[in-house]
Amino acid sequence: MGQFRTVVVIEQNYLIQAGLEAIISELPGMVFQKACLGTENNLSGLLIKQNPDVIIVNPEALTEPATVFLNTLNRQISPIIIGLTDSKAAEHLKSPFTHLLFFSDNKLEIQKKIRDICEPVSDREDKKQVLSKREVDILKEVALGLTNQEIANKLFLSVHTVMTHRKNINKKLGIKTVSGLTMYALMNQLVSMEEMENKQ
Repeated sequence: MGQFRTVVVIEQNYLIQAGLEAIISELPGMVFQKACLGTENNLSGLLIKQNPDVIIVNPEALTEPATVFLNTLNRQISPIIIGLTDSKAAEHLKSPFTHLLFFSDNKLEIQKKIRDICEPVSDREDKKQVLSKREVDILKEVALGLTNQEIANKLFLSVHTVMTHRKNINKKLGIKTVSGLTMYALMNQLVSMEEMENKQ
């Protein structure tokens, strides 16, 4: 992505707001900017002023029709706008949006959708190529829950070498947590959900 993308969520349910904030904060290159209820005075004017890169909006939270809201924003700024709704919602709630998240989506599905919507394929390919083959091998094992010692034994390396590679991986990807690395490996198809489940 090159730089951070700021994200605003428009949703009245606090638990959904908090859940999306947690999910977005784990995505490399994404920054949760703020949550709005949708009932604020001159919400579109407020958002135009703040100019977020991404807006995730539940159309039912808005005090005006989604089409009017989206047209106002798109005339002034060009955010990526993602609808947030029920998969069985009426068509008039879903149709204004090019991209949709559903309440029934699980965490991985939401993160994959946001990543796919916000990051061009070419950027993802560039990131994959940043890692050497050995770093990719080690990242896979980290994602599968192996310790440094277990990775060293499996790949016939010293623990020190594994630790050095892991530091380089963290630095190159800008991801410092195991959960973040696991998410990266899953979303870039370096490991599959089946492999993850078999390790548990």
